[in-house]
Amino acid sequence: MKNLLLLLALVCSGPLFSQVNGEALQTGEPKQKFSFGILGGLDINNMPFRPDRAIEEGTSNSSITSEYGIFVGVSARQPILKRLAAKLDAQFAQRGFGQERTTFTPIQEHYQASYFDFVPQLEYNVFKNIYLSLGGYGGFLLGERVKYSDQDWAKIDPDFVTIAEKTDWGLSSGLRLEFGRFSALVKYQHGLTPAIKLEHTDISGVNSTTQQFHRSLQVGLGFKVF
Repeated sequence: MKNLLLLLALVCSGPLFSQVNGEALQTGEPKQKFSFGILGGLDINNMPFRPDRAIEEGTSNSSITSEYGIFVGVSARQPILKRLAAKLDAQFAQRGFGQERTTFTPIQEHYQASYFDFVPQLEYNVFKNIYLSLGGYGGFLLGERVKYSDQDWAKIDPDFVTIAEKTDWGLSSGLRLEFGRFSALVKYQHGLTPAIKLEHTDISGVNSTTQQFHRSLQVGLGFKVF
């Protein structure tokens, strides 16, 4: 996975494959060029436990809920064939999960981790202004915070405790609709490595380790600077 991300990132690093311009001139279509833009939007997250029974052993009547964050970053696009292009997004993204406990006093817990993501992709122009992309992502942990019920967010001190793993690797896919310099986009991130590993103790005192994988749906807008 890491080698694949590096390969795609190198493809995005500068103007490549001069035959793209030649093809555009022969077909009479507008010449494709290297482009650079900004993007941002809403990050909708869900991180189920694996195995699910572990959370039932650790807390009674609890359930995992979605958590909302933001993502913002930049995007570089380099055409490599007539309809195919290589893209590299670099973004700040917030991912996490919520937990509801219906004990004597209902409690809502929120956990959020901030990442710096590299997202190399191959993008295919399906039809006119419709683009589909597929690739991977590598996320590097920046910080963590928690919130209980109606309290304010509290930053987790990394010198005291760290819940998330230092890195998060996975697959990325997306759909983009382009309107001039603007784009409407939807991206999905599917974690392949555990983002969180926790130990739970059941009522018998037996320890079990659970894992949580990021599942993120990103909805936002993009703007092409040049």
